[in-house]
Amino acid sequence: MNLLNINALRHFLSVLFAIGVFGLVLTHHYATQYQQDQWQDKLKSQAIQTGQEIEYELAKFEQVPNLLSHDPRLLAAVKVGSPSHSLNLLLSDWLDQSLADTIYVHDKTGVVIASSNYQQDDSFIGANFAFRPYFQNALKGHTAQYVALGVRSNKRGYFFSSPLWVDGEVKGVVTVKVNLEQLEQTLAQNDGDLLVTGVHNVVFMSNLPNWRYRALFPLSKQAQQELNQTQQYGETLPLYYGELTKQSGVNQFENHQLLVSPNYLAYTTNMFDKGFRVIAFIHQQEVSTAVLQADMVYLLLYALVSLIALAWFQMLVNKARLANVNANLELKVQERTLILSQANDKLQQTVRQYEQSQQELKQTQQELTQATKLALLGELSASINHEINQPLAALKTYTENSQRLMEKERYPMVQDNLNKMLALNDTIAEVIARLKVFTRKSGQHQHNEIAHLHDAVHNASSILSNKLIKQGVTLKVPSIGRDVILAIHNVELEQVLINLLHNAAQAMEGHGIDPQISITVQYHGSQCDILISDNGPGMSHDALAKVFDPFFTTKPEGLGLGLTISKRILESYQGTLAAYQNKEIDSIGQSKGMTFIVTVPCAININKEENRHA
Repeated sequence: MNLLNINALRHFLSVLFAIGVFGLVLTHHYATQYQQDQWQDKLKSQAIQTGQEIEYELAKFEQVPNLLSHDPRLLAAVKVGSPSHSLNLLLSDWLDQSLADTIYVHDKTGVVIASSNYQQDDSFIGANFAFRPYFQNALKGHTAQYVALGVRSNKRGYFFSSPLWVDGEVKGVVTVKVNLEQLEQTLAQNDGDLLVTGVHNVVFMSNLPNWRYRALFPLSKQAQQELNQTQQYGETLPLYYGELTKQSGVNQFENHQLLVSPNYLAYTTNMFDKGFRVIAFIHQQEVSTAVLQADMVYLLLYALVSLIALAWFQMLVNKARLANVNANLELKVQERTLILSQANDKLQQTVRQYEQSQQELKQTQQELTQATKLALLGELSASINHEINQPLAALKTYTENSQRLMEKERYPMVQDNLNKMLALNDTIAEVIARLKVFTRKSGQHQHNEIAHLHDAVHNASSILSNKLIKQGVTLKVPSIGRDVILAIHNVELEQVLINLLHNAAQAMEGHGIDPQISITVQYHGSQCDILISDNGPGMSHDALAKVFDPFFTTKPEGLGLGLTISKRILESYQGTLAAYQNKEIDSIGQSKGMTFIVTVPCAININKEENRHA
């Protein structure tokens, strides 16, 4: 791209940027205004509806004290002016019918002489509520209503009071208390955050517990004095918490129904007839989030338009360059095609080399497995030689003895010697057969390869029997049914078992007075676990961490390949090999022996209620 095109592109991008910034400012401004208008309507509807619901609930109890004030039984009791058990029962009966929280009667001094909660520990009987405004107003002959925190019950309530006229004179007051805590539970069902305040702008109901008993504006001295006298919210004054009204520009709610502070957006109703107002509010973060979403939508749309405009500008530039590009395009295609063809040839050659390397690796692994077998047989050669030489020496003795018996014509004894010679010959043949089976290569894995666990354990223990007997090792083998068939080549399973039994025998050589090896077989669904345990000295934690590493060995004459090859054999059949120290501890605090777990898939699922143990 030449210098002229570069300058044109810079100018075009500058214009796009200026338009985008201007549009973002306008979008942010109108989105903020729109969100505030929308939330104002929503908060207004929520606050008014909640206020009406509260007023409706309170209206159910408003006429109750006025109705009760005309009951002659109540007036007669007030005229006496002393506590009355019958009046307590009467008030309790009225309470059940009205569903209020408490109904109680004061004498002229404010002392409660009867109450529906007379049986409770916090009964109002005997309490003097002369300091409460609802009593003072009723004593003057007016009906009264008041919201306050109960002195005895410590429960918020709305109080309705009526004077009790006897002979043209107020002789007492009847009060009905409505439990606001039950009414407050309806606020929790609303979606938004709500506050209900009294005449001093103190929150007495809210679905947010932290806002209760908080003053939304600083209390004047007159308000503090009044709250101290009436104990409307207990013995302590409400704390000022002005986060909602902070920087709203007003000190009271009158004529300012929408409040905007740094943290909140709120709408407040006018004062209801029953002396409360409702405030619905949300956190400014919700408004900011909605505005930010509008900004993001604008940015995405403008980015899309900018990309389209930039693509159009680039298309104009590209048209000027298209003729030159077409002239060189065919040559470049030919060059790229040649490069791709050469790369494809190299890739194919690499794949062939990889396949050849994999084949050589498999062959090497098979040869290494076979070499491990032969190395193990070499190590056992002395024991195997002893196992064959003994029958051969016996054969020679029986042959010489038979010759002498033939000369003496003792044919029955000769026949007996011949039978013994045949038995010895079978013994030698069995030893050689075991070695031939063990030493032959297993070949490639087949999907239908199976091994009988009973035969594999029997053959492995037979090959090592002479060494174990010579070393004084007790081998405990469980009873294994011939129906246990595993999905693994029989020779490779025998090799794994021989490696583990041989390693266990070597580990216990020169250690302990009663060397033992035990085999345990466990079944779980489609898997079979073969546990081979010994009571030898065990391994250190460092050695146990490297026990399956190639060429790692704790024996001076060992190759360090037996466990590695055994693990790879099992993994090729979707099996595993694991090792851990036995939990049993000897007299000096060390672990007694090791346990190796051979896990092999079963050719047929075996469900056993009990495991087979040694």
